[in-house]
Amino acid sequence: MLAFYEQRPEKLFIGEMTRFPYPAHIHDTAELVVPTRGSVVLGIDEARWRLFPGDAAMIFPLVPHSYEELSEDAEGLVAIFPPDIIPEYAGTFHGLLPEKPVLSAQEAGEEVRLAAARLQRFNMKDDLPMCIAYLHVLLAGVLHRLTFRPVYNTGEGDIGDRIIRYISDHAFEDISLESAARGLGISASHLSHFFSGRMHTSFRHFINTIRITRARLMMRDPKLTLTWICDACGFTSMRTFRRAFQREFGCLPSEHILALRSKVPVNRENQEE
Repeated sequence: MLAFYEQRPEKLFIGEMTRFPYPAHIHDTAELVVPTRGSVVLGIDEARWRLFPGDAAMIFPLVPHSYEELSEDAEGLVAIFPPDIIPEYAGTFHGLLPEKPVLSAQEAGEEVRLAAARLQRFNMKDDLPMCIAYLHVLLAGVLHRLTFRPVYNTGEGDIGDRIIRYISDHAFEDISLESAARGLGISASHLSHFFSGRMHTSFRHFINTIRITRARLMMRDPKLTLTWICDACGFTSMRTFRRAFQREFGCLPSEHILALRSKVPVNRENQEE
């Protein structure tokens, strides 16, 4: 599963499940999905799972996942949270992965369904303590019913977590596979294998998806030119920017920005040179 890195504006989200397909992505937070109506097909790593009301999917940090199919009446709860939000379970998210990331409604139990239904009645703005309390109940019901297998661990925490954090912090700089490996204290071949083996992508493609995600957000600002955005996102030339953007979205940055700003007068400086 080829995934892009999603830089979320918030580390904690507890609310309604998306009602639309969403492409394969990863983030450094965990994600819990519990449908309460209809059905949803989730892609998790290399497998596809169809979930019905009361089923639960536990997606660990840095695991590629997507929302592939949703029935017209699909509804449900999604909780996206930092692994250490509830200290009792923080260790589970480091150095382990579920053998099977999905529980059927029967396996999950009635308390998971009830906790998800109750959480749908709250909102984070007004009821944050209650949201976290019910998230605790959900994690207790789900994590204790999953079985886990170990993943590679450096003894200093999950190497994957260190890699993603480092790359995210330096993605807009002049970074290469070799310089990133030096900064992380690992070999370039080890770093390359991490991306190809665990992330199912290349180091360079991963960097470009982070940069393009930021570029697409910047394109919403009519005051920013494409030349400025290209430089701010770490691309060494407009040609490289064009090529990476077209490979990802099938159109040029200038075409995308015109579509975004269709209701805003577009200056010539906003066009590619």
